[in-house]
Amino acid sequence: MKESDKGGGYNVGSTPKPGSPPIPSNPFHPTFGTSPPLLAGRDREVIRIARAFDHGPRHPDYTLLITGPRGSGKTVLLNEAEDAALALGWRVISVSASVSDLPSRIRAAAWEHLYEMDAGKPARRISSVQVLGLGVSWEERPVARSGLRPDLRGVLTAVAERLAPSGMGLLLTVDELQGLQLPEARELTAAVQHITRRELLPMALVGAALPEIEATILSDRGMTFFQRCARIRLRPLEPFDTELALRRPITDAGEAIENEALQVMVKASRGHPFTIQLLGYHGWEEAFGGRRASRIKVEHARSAAYEAGWAELEQIVKPIWAGLSEMDRSFLVAMARDDGPSSVGEIARRLDRSANYAQNYRRRLIAAGMITSAGRGKVRFLHHGTAEWLTTLDYHPGG
Repeated sequence: MKESDKGGGYNVGSTPKPGSPPIPSNPFHPTFGTSPPLLAGRDREVIRIARAFDHGPRHPDYTLLITGPRGSGKTVLLNEAEDAALALGWRVISVSASVSDLPSRIRAAAWEHLYEMDAGKPARRISSVQVLGLGVSWEERPVARSGLRPDLRGVLTAVAERLAPSGMGLLLTVDELQGLQLPEARELTAAVQHITRRELLPMALVGAALPEIEATILSDRGMTFFQRCARIRLRPLEPFDTELALRRPITDAGEAIENEALQVMVKASRGHPFTIQLLGYHGWEEAFGGRRASRIKVEHARSAAYEAGWAELEQIVKPIWAGLSEMDRSFLVAMARDDGPSSVGEIARRLDRSANYAQNYRRRLIAAGMITSAGRGKVRFLHHGTAEWLTTLDYHPGG
């Protein structure tokens, strides 16, 4: 990449000269699942979760499913839910459905919570990674309770029953829920439905999934419990919230950003939370990581947009593309012929399909996080560089 292409030409990450001011720590975290320095634009969702914890098992959001495309902040909201529960003195089990034998891992974490309650230890979060690292035989833990059923439902019930008299609860969070195998999903839903909805015990469930879960687990006739869970569908942030998510961490760290530079970054982000972190990170590095600038300027913002575009392509666009159907891909390739927003009607004509047929794929691709609405009857790519990348592909359906 040429320095002229990047805009600012700053030597990112270089070591400052002896005697120069120390390089300030970058406040932005462009890593999937890592909470941002400021969670902007999600107040309503956080409040919904907190109110559910306050009101108990009868509240509709006590069993909640968060959906959104890659980088939309699903795992961050799980982190917020876990922190809210811990602040109330609750116990937390945090797992990912991407691991094998999920029910056994949840059961193992529940056994550990029972053991710790017997030992008088304070409430904490136990993750699936910690379960692997503890290396104990969970069923052999000395738990002061007779007649305990050792299956998933029995152990989770025991934890919830122990917590109920004190007004505390148990929060189970499950990330990557779309990767759950159907037999495991049935075992999990049977346990949660009995404990939370029938027995009204204080065990809340918050899951997170890619939109593809609608066509997999949620389309199964036996998954009525998940189908009835309350939903949060994460959408792009509004420009005001995007500005706040970028500007506040910079000023809180004692630095500044020009307003024009801020607007360049807001426009480049299109409200996508992960992209916002990428832009903030690279803008900061351009301005303060090498030659020390007084503030983040327009040239730094343009360079950040360039770097963020490449990262989006590799970390978001290509993984989504890999999971798309032939018609999904054909729709996108047809869009890439346009310089700006595409007419859905024109895309239908290019694909030799009806307008209603094209609208179905428009909805699928919006849910997948590849495109977004650009006004009545129009769509555009959500991530910069997607059209340019698609034009480099020699894509032939069925080939």
